[in-house]
Amino acid sequence: MKKKFNQILKNLEIIFEKKIKPTDKTDKLENFDSIIILQIMNLAKTSYKKNIDGLRISKCKTISEIIDIIS
Repeated sequence: MKKKFNQILKNLEIIFEKKIKPTDKTDKLENFDSIIILQIMNLAKTSYKKNIDGLRISKCKTISEIIDIIS
């Protein structure tokens, strides 16, 4: 499970184009917007076979919450 967590974190770092930590707050990330949410939805669908609603992602307060719904 830790390996999957780390892989998702690496994928999210590519999307956010910066180093992020699981404890990072989404409201503090300057580029957490609709484009990023769409990219996360696409990542979840193509890499992890999960259909995740954009509203659910937008309600996440931390990066670890996003990882939890993808994994």
